[in-house]
Amino acid sequence: MGEEFRILQVSDTHLSRRHPQFLDNWRRFAAAVAAERPRLVVNTGDASLAGCRHPDDLDAAAALHDALPVPWRIVPGNHDVGDHPRLCDAAGRRLPITGDRLAAYRARVGADRWYADIGAWRLIGINGLLLGSALPDEAAQWAWLDAALADAGTRRLALFLHKPPYVDDPADAGLTYWSVDPAARARLMRVLDDPRTRLAACGHLHEHFRRRHRQAEILVSPSLAFVASPALQPEIAGGRREIGYVEHVFHADRVVSQVVIGDGLTRTLLDDVVDEVYPERRRLSPPA
Repeated sequence: MGEEFRILQVSDTHLSRRHPQFLDNWRRFAAAVAAERPRLVVNTGDASLAGCRHPDDLDAAAALHDALPVPWRIVPGNHDVGDHPRLCDAAGRRLPITGDRLAAYRARVGADRWYADIGAWRLIGINGLLLGSALPDEAAQWAWLDAALADAGTRRLALFLHKPPYVDDPADAGLTYWSVDPAARARLMRVLDDPRTRLAACGHLHEHFRRRHRQAEILVSPSLAFVASPALQPEIAGGRREIGYVEHVFHADRVVSQVVIGDGLTRTLLDDVVDEVYPERRRLSPPA
């Protein structure tokens, strides 16, 4: 039960055959996986460029993950399954999460919630886009999560989801694009308040930062694909706009996490490619 192990967390890879701008960075990441052989790779969402609009992007992301020489898991992001319904508009700049989009994701990528027991740990991945959605799948996921926590025993816990539980303050009450629905946050925070929880690993923000919450670290991974300028994305306290991924080393009672800013990774600025990779969303604000 005390075995040490490593996983690599990658996020916001935005993979697509239609728009292959970000494939070179993925190939470099895949080469690092082949060289380092972590126990597991976890993608914390937006694995696809626009899978909720173009399901072929989901196929592309799944195929590239299947080619990795180690086991992998993905939690869906808003680009994969759609966003919170109240953040979407009639113009279609963002598409809402729906049962049909969930079904497409599950058929092409796999389960949108999962857990893996490794050594003294239970790693739990949830579909954070369901939180506050009022879809039937949301209630089913809460019941599943309650059961996964209840039978974890003395295992330490690590949670993986796309959007962070909060950015600056868990008491923030306004619904924003940047974190989970505050109406669902209180229930989610019970996971972070659990004395067994040591890590909540997220993505979505295309910059990385860390926050402490009780015994847990909230760690937001950088994107492997692109960053945005302050003109398109607001500054985040403590945030760093870099391209990379995260190495997590799990010990008996703690996780040591290191952001890897890999040599040779291309630092694409979204401002320069937004019209090309998101032609249907040229007026999008805030970005991706």
